[in-house]
Amino acid sequence: MKTLRRCFLALTLALALSAGAAAVETSAFDFTDWNQVDYQSQVSILTSLGVVGGYADNSFRPDDPITRAEIAKIVSFLREDAVPQYTTSSYTDTADTWAGDYIEYCAEQGILGGYNGQFRPKDYVTARELAKALLVVLGQDSSAYMGDGWAEAVDEDADALGIYNGYTLARDLYVTRQQACLMISNALQCPVQVEQQDGSRVYILDEMMEPLSLLQYRFEVIPVVGVVEANAQVDLRGGGSLDGNLLHIAGYTKDFEVSEEVANDMSLIGCNVTVYARFFEDYNRIYGVPQVVKDTGYSAGNLRPSELPVVMEYGNLQFGNDTTYYINYERVNRAAIDHLQPQDVLSIFDYEGDNIIDLVLVTRTASTESSTEDETTAALH
Repeated sequence: MKTLRRCFLALTLALALSAGAAAVETSAFDFTDWNQVDYQSQVSILTSLGVVGGYADNSFRPDDPITRAEIAKIVSFLREDAVPQYTTSSYTDTADTWAGDYIEYCAEQGILGGYNGQFRPKDYVTARELAKALLVVLGQDSSAYMGDGWAEAVDEDADALGIYNGYTLARDLYVTRQQACLMISNALQCPVQVEQQDGSRVYILDEMMEPLSLLQYRFEVIPVVGVVEANAQVDLRGGGSLDGNLLHIAGYTKDFEVSEEVANDMSLIGCNVTVYARFFEDYNRIYGVPQVVKDTGYSAGNLRPSELPVVMEYGNLQFGNDTTYYINYERVNRAAIDHLQPQDVLSIFDYEGDNIIDLVLVTRTASTESSTEDETTAALH
């Protein structure tokens, strides 16, 4: 991929990409075939942003191939809230198609092209063709992907940007709807470029002089990493729970609006997660589903008390002065951990990877809790 000089551009410039697009209220959890989706994180964020949607029967059909007409609409939305209404067509087979304006916009912008005067809107899209469209959406020069060497040029640039990340099949194969979501989600993490009057291409930079991703520039959504401390069920900070479909992430004053399913997902409590969020004046909003961070620190769940010493020895872990302990999400002290029952289930978290356990969560069933109430009470005093 060509090396481009950087330049700070005011975000009020009249650029091809429109910033701050409004997202629609859609939940991927509502799809009747949600359990058949392999790339749930990618599909969920694209659905919540309004980039993709389901069918009238409330299905997503993740393994169906995706058509050129459908891709034309999707990649158009990655640039514009709405495309112009065209009175003429560049192709002989698009005048009566529902996607006519999207196709014409893509042709005008060099995002998608046709074949011998036809667009073939019902044809399926290969991974390489989708990658080419996404590269142009990101601001790459479409003329670089023409002629006999277009496939090699697309693969080189798409590999460099990570658009193919996670896609392991041949790039000349047709992509399914969920594979397309994987590649589109990858493209959203890539930096955006624009063409200057002199023909040079520059990154759009934020106030810290870092390139803006397409996700940030188009939707004003940024990645956020933090520990989930509270949801609609529990609040580790002081008991109770949050009122509504909310998450509280450590380090942020305002809670984050989420779907009902995410707000009640107890498996997220105590976990260090990555979320994609937009910050408003009165609230924060998460798009898609939180992803547990697995490449830093250490965590282990579904442990029995007898397994805890083995795991701690294997991981060279120890409790620290700042370790916090909870039984059924109620704060307890260190002594309570010495009185665990065989049926208790533990999760432990080391967020910094320094071998010091930061958080211990113990789940105790009602039958076990009633039989050990006196022991636990004594341990707390």
